[in-house]
Amino acid sequence: MWKSKSVEVDPKTGRRTRVDAVFNPDHKDYYDVIDYASETVRAMSYEFPAWPYPYPHETVFDGLAQMEYPMMVNDNPLEDHAATIELTDHEIMHTMFPFYMGTNETKYAWMDEGWATIGEWLITPIIDSTITDDYGMAPYNNSAGTENDLPIMTLSTQTSGLAYYLNSYPKAGLGYLYVKGMLGDKLFTKALHHYIEQWHGKHPMPYDFFYSMNEGAGRNMNWFWKRWVFEDGYPDLAIAQAGKQNDQYRVVIQAKGSKPVPVHLTVTYKDGSTQKFHRDISVWKNSDSETISFRPKGTIAKIKLGNTHDADIDHSDNTFTAK
Repeated sequence: MWKSKSVEVDPKTGRRTRVDAVFNPDHKDYYDVIDYASETVRAMSYEFPAWPYPYPHETVFDGLAQMEYPMMVNDNPLEDHAATIELTDHEIMHTMFPFYMGTNETKYAWMDEGWATIGEWLITPIIDSTITDDYGMAPYNNSAGTENDLPIMTLSTQTSGLAYYLNSYPKAGLGYLYVKGMLGDKLFTKALHHYIEQWHGKHPMPYDFFYSMNEGAGRNMNWFWKRWVFEDGYPDLAIAQAGKQNDQYRVVIQAKGSKPVPVHLTVTYKDGSTQKFHRDISVWKNSDSETISFRPKGTIAKIKLGNTHDADIDHSDNTFTAK
């Protein structure tokens, strides 16, 4: 069976991309793939990376693998609804990285698979808001700081197995996601577009990416690139202290690991209501401790640290239960 759609990818010119799904009609999950694929193309054009889809055509072919090619992906059928969406948007995201940019995925797989990973995390809930995509988080949380966890800048040709996977997929995707959180959506998009505009088709190397993002954002982010991409280490945040002082509640967050991770703090009150606080990775640039102070809205039941994409090797110290 062959299904086809068309998506306007550039409102300035009216340019459209044709999207196809070609599949065995016995594979029932594939009947909806055309919708997932066309929505991915639309989301990539307008939401992330918010760059008009650069090619006139994208085909999803029902095959035996999970592999990207220029303007085509070869995706095996899957039973699970969420997995089908995640596979579809992940592989189509490769149209930008590596194909449009022309990066060397053999040596620097993180410049390729890392973008497909963050694209999957961000686009999947756009297609289906009930899905929380945590692809790669458990392997990284379980392996960070071990002998399988090498610096991302280690040549991909020098790694294999779990070490290759960690660097190429979750660690790279998290690095991009954390910079996005630090810069904010508008400035991150500006920086990313600067990189894409300057380097697409010119085979950018890692330093081209770092310097271009710095230049596009107008921010020197070398401290982060150094710690996240070049150095050993692991992510580990903890609630070191929590308690009331006068009419304020103070929660001290300790960075026990060297990898900068955002702070997402959820305060749950006894009536079931919640209050959330956030700090981006910049709080760890010159400190290993961050204090969040607030006036409680009621009687606190517990305080929890972290969210789906906050990497952490030890969750045992992420919850404070009030007495």
